[in-house]
Amino acid sequence: MTPRLAGFLLGGLALGWSVLAAPPDALPAALPDSMQPDSVQPATQDRPLTIPALPLGEALTRFGQQTGLQILYSPDLVSGRRSRALAGRMAPAAALAELLSGTGLSFDLRDGMATIGRPQETADVLPPLTVEGRPLQSGRAASLASPDQSIGRTETPVEDLPQGLSIVTRADLDRRDVQDINSALAYSAGVRPIDYPGGQGAIDVYVRGFRQTSESVLIDGLRSGYNPYGLEYEPFGVERVEVLKGPASAIYGAMPPGGAIALTSKRPTDQPLHRLQLQGGSHDRRQVTADLGDRIDAAGSLRYRLTALSRRSGTQVDHTPDDRLYVAPALSWSAGEGTEITLLASLLDFRKMGAEQSFPVSGTVLDNPYGRLDPSLFLGYPGVSSYRSRTLSAGYEVRHALTGDWTLRHSLRHSRSRVGYRWSWSDSGALEANRYYRFGLQDRPKTSSTLLADTNLQGTVTTGPLRHSLLAGVDHARYRVHETRRNGTVTNPIDVFAPVYGGPYAWDAALLNDLTDRIRQTGLYLQDEIAAGGWRLTLGGRLDWSRTDIRGLLSDSVPVETTQLDRAFTKRIGLAYRFDNGLTPYAGYSTSFQPTSGSDAQGRPFSPSRGAQIETGLRYRPEGVDALFTASLFRAVQSNLTTADPDHPGYLTQTGETRSRGVELEARTAIGETADLTAAYTHTDARVTRDTAAPGGTDKTGHRVASVPRHAASLWLRQRFEDGPADGLTAGIGMRYVGATYNAANSVRVPGYTLVDVSLGYELDRLGPSLDGVGLTLTATNLFDRRYFSPGFYEDSVFVGNRRAVLATLSYRW
Repeated sequence: MTPRLAGFLLGGLALGWSVLAAPPDALPAALPDSMQPDSVQPATQDRPLTIPALPLGEALTRFGQQTGLQILYSPDLVSGRRSRALAGRMAPAAALAELLSGTGLSFDLRDGMATIGRPQETADVLPPLTVEGRPLQSGRAASLASPDQSIGRTETPVEDLPQGLSIVTRADLDRRDVQDINSALAYSAGVRPIDYPGGQGAIDVYVRGFRQTSESVLIDGLRSGYNPYGLEYEPFGVERVEVLKGPASAIYGAMPPGGAIALTSKRPTDQPLHRLQLQGGSHDRRQVTADLGDRIDAAGSLRYRLTALSRRSGTQVDHTPDDRLYVAPALSWSAGEGTEITLLASLLDFRKMGAEQSFPVSGTVLDNPYGRLDPSLFLGYPGVSSYRSRTLSAGYEVRHALTGDWTLRHSLRHSRSRVGYRWSWSDSGALEANRYYRFGLQDRPKTSSTLLADTNLQGTVTTGPLRHSLLAGVDHARYRVHETRRNGTVTNPIDVFAPVYGGPYAWDAALLNDLTDRIRQTGLYLQDEIAAGGWRLTLGGRLDWSRTDIRGLLSDSVPVETTQLDRAFTKRIGLAYRFDNGLTPYAGYSTSFQPTSGSDAQGRPFSPSRGAQIETGLRYRPEGVDALFTASLFRAVQSNLTTADPDHPGYLTQTGETRSRGVELEARTAIGETADLTAAYTHTDARVTRDTAAPGGTDKTGHRVASVPRHAASLWLRQRFEDGPADGLTAGIGMRYVGATYNAANSVRVPGYTLVDVSLGYELDRLGPSLDGVGLTLTATNLFDRRYFSPGFYEDSVFVGNRRAVLATLSYRW
C-alpha cells in the first residue's frame, strides 16, 4: 500500500466518522437533488457551536456534527495538533478558521465539504469517496463533555470560567479504582477530604478552607438533598465529579463559600456496553458490579443503562460492616425532532456502624502510658450501635430544541429516605484514668422526602461584535423530615486497651425530641457569558427565597412551632482573555449565602451567613500538547456566623467571621503517547477573624480553622505499556501529602502525613484470544500502611485514617 493511498484511506475513515455522526439534515451535499432533505442549511448561515479545546481531529469531528459539513483531511496532518475552543453562533467558515488558528493549516470550503490541508494543498480536493452508514437521530443527547469542559447548567470551556474548577473523569475513577467520593477528590487542588473509616455516610470535605456537607453536593445539576445522615454517593454510578471552587450560589442557590461538588450519573449509551466485575480484597471484601447499556430499538431512539453493585465487606474497625446494594436504571428517548427525555432512578441501601469513632488524642497523636490505641477499636456497643439507610430516587430530564439555537431544559427528582441510626457518642472523647472511654447511646430514626425541580432556557444572541450565551431559569426545592431522638445510658465504660463489650444499658422513658422540619426554597437566576474576540465576560445574579418550618415536641413535651423566612441575592462577575499562545488569565468575584436556623437572645431569627470571594488566575494550554496547567490566587470570607453571646450565656449571636486565602496549582498533561500525569499543590491560610466567647470559654479569633492544612500536594503518574513483554500492562503510582492540622481551639496539633497509592492493570487477552475482553486490576491505597489522623468531633479527639487496603478486580467486557 503506497503512502498516498494509505493517506486517502485514513482520510476516508475520518470523513466517514463525520458523516456517521452527523444528524439527518447533514447528509453529503453530493447527493442528487431528489435525495436532499429540505432542512439542509447553506454553508454560509450562522450555526450554534459549542466545541471545547480538543485534539484537532476530535474537534473537526464535532465541527462536522454541529454544522452538517463533510470534513476531509489526512490524519497525519492533525496528529499532535490541538484546536481552540468555540462557543456561540458563528458562520462555519469563520468557526473553522478559528479552530485551525495557530495550527499552520488552512481549508477549502465548497459544496458542503471542507478540505483541510497545508496552505499550498487546499486547492487540490481529494478524489471523491463513497461513504455508507446510518446517520444518528437528530435531537440525540450529546455525549458527556470532555475533561476540558464543565457540564454544569451551561457547558462552558474551562478557559472561560472565572473561578477554579477541578474535574475527575470516569477514566480517573477507574484508574484509581475509587471506592468513595472522598477518594475521588483526594488528588484535586484545594480539596481536603476527611477520612472516616466505617463512619457516617454524610460527605465531609473542606474546599478552600470551608466545610462542605450534603447541601453543597449536586447530582445531575440538582442539589442532592438536605439529609446529612441519610445521604451517601456511590462512585460506581458516577460518570464524573466536578469541584467548582468558590461561591456558586449565583447559579445553584444556598451553599457554603467553598463551592459546589457536582456529580453526573451514568447515562444510556448509543453503542453496546457490557461490563461485569468481581472484586475481593482487604477486610473480607466481596463485591460484584454490572454496567450495561445499548440501544433498545434499531433506530436508536430508545437507549438504556443499568448500573448495579452488591457488596458484603468488613472494614478496618471491628464490628463494622460496609455492606451495600446499589441499582440505577436509566432510559433515554429521542421523542421527535429536537426532544430528548431521560429517566433516571436509583436505589441505595447501605449498612455501616453507629459508633462515632472519635478516638482520644491520648494514645493516638499524644503519648499514653499504656501505649497506642489499635485502629480497629470499636467505640460503641456491638449489636446496639447500628446505622442503616435506604434511599429511593426517581426523576427525569427533558431537553427540547426551540427555534434557532435556543434550548429549553427541565429536570425533576423525587427521593425518599429511611434511616435507622443508633448512635454511640461521647461527651468529650477524652479518657478516664488514661484507658476508659465512657459513651452514651441515642436512637434517632429519620424519614425524609425531597422534591427538586429546575427549568431553564439557554441560547445565544449576537449584538454587533458580541456573542451572548444566555441562561435564565428557576428552581424549586421541597424537603420534609421527621426525626425522633431518645437517649440511652451505658453503665460500663470501655477499656480501650482491653475492650470487653456488653453490660447493662437502658433507654430513657421520654423522648429527647420529636420534630418535623419542612424547607421550601425557590430561586430565579440569570447569567450572560459574553464573547468578543479573545475576551470572555461572565455576569450572573440570583434571587432566592427560603422558608423553614419546625413543628413538634422537645423533652418534657414542650411544644415547638417556629417559622423562618430568608431572602438573599447573590452575584457573579468574571473576566478572561484567551491569547493565541494558549495563555488565559482570568479574574472573578462571587458571593454566596446559607440559611442559619435558630434565633438570638431577643428571639430574632438568624440571618443567612454570607460569603464573598475574589480570585485571579492563569490557565495555560500549550499548543500541540494534551495538557492544561492552572494557577490561582483566592481570598474568601464568610460572615454572619454564629458564636457564643457573651452578654447572654446560653445564647448565640451572629458576629463570627472566617477568612481563607491561598494559592492553588494544578496540572493535567499527557507525557508522550502512553503516559499521563496529574499534579496539584495547595497553600491555604484559613483563620477565624472574628469570634466571641461565653464566660469561661475561649475566643478563637486568630485561630487556624480546624482540619484545614496549610500545605497539601498530590501527584498521580500512569504509564501504559504497548510493546515487549509488558504489552497490555498499565501501572500507576500516586502520592498524597497533607500538612499538619489543628483542632478548633488550636490546642492539639495533628501531624502531617504522606500516603502512597499504586495501581496495576493487565489486559488478559494478550495471553490468548479466549480471554478477549478480560482484565485484571490490583490496587493498594496507603501502600506502606502509614498511621495518620484528622481532628475529630471534639477538642480532645481525632479520627483514625484509612489503613492499607488491597483490592483485586476481575472484569469482563463484551
